[in-house]
Amino acid sequence: MKKLLLSTALCIAALICLATAASAQQTVTFLCAAPTGHVCQFAVQTGGSQMAFALSSGERKEVPGITPHADKYCVCDPGPVTPDCKAPRLDHWCMGSWLDVDTGLNSENEVANDRFAIWPDGAPVAVPRASHGTN
Repeated sequence: MKKLLLSTALCIAALICLATAASAQQTVTFLCAAPTGHVCQFAVQTGGSQMAFALSSGERKEVPGITPHADKYCVCDPGPVTPDCKAPRLDHWCMGSWLDVDTGLNSENEVANDRFAIWPDGAPVAVPRASHGTN
């Protein structure tokens, strides 16, 4: 009986430690995975406030004070980020919904699906194929 109580107490303590660590604020990395010449507009919702920033294609930014899996982000190309995270016009691209911020790279530009805005002259952007799961 003592072993069972001790095991239960240890499991509960471990779960509390994991929950505390998971909800802790961290510095996370955002990446613009759009084709060359594009600019990604990011918005991050954090506990009642929102921050916005732009990144050029291939650029990364470390953002402190983010709670992974609780805070949300949206990225649009070329922007602006809309409240519903949907493209405001046909020649724009947005993720379509706010996603949880991850502890890894945060970029859902979907290179593999060629989901990027077209150039102002209407010419489609050539995007090389990438494997799914590539951020």
